[in-house]
Amino acid sequence: MSLCARDFRFEIILGKGTFGAVYLVRKRSNGKPFVIKEQHLTASGTLTSQMILGEVECLKRMRHPNIVNYHGAWRENNRSYILMEYATRGTLKDLLNKRKQPLKEQDALYLFSQITLGVHHIHSKQILHRDLKPENIMLTGRYGDIIKIGDFGVSRNVHEEPLTHRIGTFHYMAPEMLKREPYNLKCDIWSMGVVLYQMIANHLPFPATTVKDIIKITCTEKPRPIVARTSASTVTLISKMLKKEAYYRPRTSQLLMCPYLVPSIARVYLNLGRQVEMISKHETNFSLDVFTGFLKSLR
Repeated sequence: MSLCARDFRFEIILGKGTFGAVYLVRKRSNGKPFVIKEQHLTASGTLTSQMILGEVECLKRMRHPNIVNYHGAWRENNRSYILMEYATRGTLKDLLNKRKQPLKEQDALYLFSQITLGVHHIHSKQILHRDLKPENIMLTGRYGDIIKIGDFGVSRNVHEEPLTHRIGTFHYMAPEMLKREPYNLKCDIWSMGVVLYQMIANHLPFPATTVKDIIKITCTEKPRPIVARTSASTVTLISKMLKKEAYYRPRTSQLLMCPYLVPSIARVYLNLGRQVEMISKHETNFSLDVFTGFLKSLR
């Protein structure tokens, strides 16, 4: 089915950039809400046109409960349009900005488990997101506790080209990216560590305001200590993701099997309507083989 801009009523601007904007829209035929990302092709140039095409190709390949659904794309009057799912509860950034206190640890781990599941799916396609941050992590659902990862505008296949460019948001960039060294999927793991730290502590792990200071502190210093009430297991989890050397950071598959996250991941699946027969009132963990099969059931 062909799409065109007049099929939708543009209601409010959700975000604005140099070459376009993101809108909340409603389909005129049924009033259903969507998000449209509109970009001006004549102003954006060849490079941005390639980025738009790359984003569309990434979105086409992503079908997962924790990734924003893609509904189509088209070009019209020198503009590109990408039609996506509308996450009704804003972004993780909105949630953190509204709060004076950090999230409760169990709530942070529940949200982070969904981020891990979403990124695991992205990485399984050999895609590097490159801009994981609270602003690009949407919330939806009745209670606003369902994660939807979005904005694949700077995502890349890890095998397409040597990746050495600084791309994304400086506070969430891994040391190897900041130093313009070759990087891989472990870059996203670093960003995930910063996001979890931020949810737990309500501030960034490496405080700096200038690009020069961000690079220096991120590459050479330890993150600020997390509040004392945080469990040792969560502190350990964050520290593993924030290893300066990418080699020592865990893969998403290792995070999914992390004993600290397994209960939260199980809760995610149960809330999605999945039934896990091996859980009993007396069990606190899963065996590796059974849980691996459980994960495969989502494919």
